[in-house]
Amino acid sequence: MILKGRLFWKILLGFWLAIVLVSQLLWLGFRAERAPPEEHLAQQLASQHLEMAAAVLAKGGIEAATALSQAMSPPLLQITLLDVSDAPPRPAPRASKLPASGEPGPGTVLTRTVIASDGQTYLLQTRADPRILPGGPAPGPLSWLNIPPPMLWIGGLGGLLFSILFAWHLTRPMNALRRSFDRVARGDLGVRLWPALRWRRDELTEVAQEFDLMVERLQQLVEGREQLLHDVSHELRSPLARIQMAIGLAEQRPEKASDALARIRLETERMDRMIGELLTLSRAEQGHGLEQSHYDLRALVETVVQDARFEAQQSGVEIGLEAALGEGCLLLGHAELVRCAVENVVRNALRFSQSGQMVSVRLLRLGQEVQLSIADRGPGVEEGKLAGIFDPFVRIGSPRMGKGYGLGLAIARKAVILQGGTIQARNRAQGGLRVTMTLPLHEPS
Repeated sequence: MILKGRLFWKILLGFWLAIVLVSQLLWLGFRAERAPPEEHLAQQLASQHLEMAAAVLAKGGIEAATALSQAMSPPLLQITLLDVSDAPPRPAPRASKLPASGEPGPGTVLTRTVIASDGQTYLLQTRADPRILPGGPAPGPLSWLNIPPPMLWIGGLGGLLFSILFAWHLTRPMNALRRSFDRVARGDLGVRLWPALRWRRDELTEVAQEFDLMVERLQQLVEGREQLLHDVSHELRSPLARIQMAIGLAEQRPEKASDALARIRLETERMDRMIGELLTLSRAEQGHGLEQSHYDLRALVETVVQDARFEAQQSGVEIGLEAALGEGCLLLGHAELVRCAVENVVRNALRFSQSGQMVSVRLLRLGQEVQLSIADRGPGVEEGKLAGIFDPFVRIGSPRMGKGYGLGLAIARKAVILQGGTIQARNRAQGGLRVTMTLPLHEPS
């Protein structure tokens, strides 16, 4: 739950305190610039009554001033009469009590010195307190920092409500992200976060998109590994079964032992070749332990074509090479993997070619990239299956079926991607398949 999250409470308390402090500081700043009308009115009334009390004291004496002070009922202002003659200060007889100006209290203290009719000097004091004005707030304890209670309630409760909503707004997607990670940790790779957070349209939405991409990639990797394990198991089952049959035949018919050993040798060679291709595919996928170096792509392709021509003589297939590269064709990467990729594509083209046909190999420089295309004149591939021919153990029927395990094009794709290039396959309009690899050039400094 959101309320149990520590982050929720941190955001809530932090924003609530900030809102309360800002609201109170704004109120204090406003009061410092503009005093409330009640204070102006209280000061005017206090000044008028102070003038009236001074006039009464000057003409009628202390008794008249005291009577005036006591006649104000309810008292709007309190008046204190102090003797300021040479004698120590003393309260005037029956004078109203008012705290001195240095004591705490609301309002401004007004003072005036008056010489009474008896010749004595008195100090009149009154406090302009809005609380004792007609219709004003009832006298009571002072509010915090002289801030009215409504402002405290607005700043406190309003800030608390806003902080709760804001903290919930921030922590809700974070909790959804945490729950999604928990589901992924438990093996549920079908969880998606972006549909639930796309309405936010902020950085958290971008995080949700990246999370979904990560989970999709993990799902593809896991499914790919599972499919690869299934395919490897399936491919190993057949040669192992044939080896077991050969062993049984040799045991039952010793005179056929030489034929059985030949079959066992053939099957083990095929298994060794398949395992070698799997290891090459794994190295191409991981890219670990492979040292990068500069190599000449033209020389590499020429070597592959020469080797393939020797093999193609047996089937009567020709291989043509056209290299329009100009001077310099250096690449930086894993030369052995690229050689393996080119060789697999060329051999794949030979498998789909018949006697008298030609496999065309063409090198072309396009700016800072080099394009290698290998085209055959075979039957091609169904359009719906083109995207899957680069997956492991995908084999398309050919006149020379059984020569491979469907790993050649998968190795080629991984090797080209590791090189930073692209690979694609398209059917030719004249018939056959064209595989195009694009690799980045590297000019040494």
